[in-house]
Amino acid sequence: MDRIKEPSTWAGIATIAGTVSHFLPGTLGLVAGGIAAMCGSLAVFLREGHA
Repeated sequence: MDRIKEPSTWAGIATIAGTVSHFLPGTLGLVAGGIAAMCGSLAVFLREGHA
């Protein structure tokens, strides 16, 4: 469960969601893009390592 606290995990989820959003139609694509944006933002603000 410590993995969820790592920025790289959230960056990976953002990358996957961003890629998938291009293949989803309409609203689903927008939702996946929004998820990608939120996960990417979270990755920016999380601290590296265990504090």
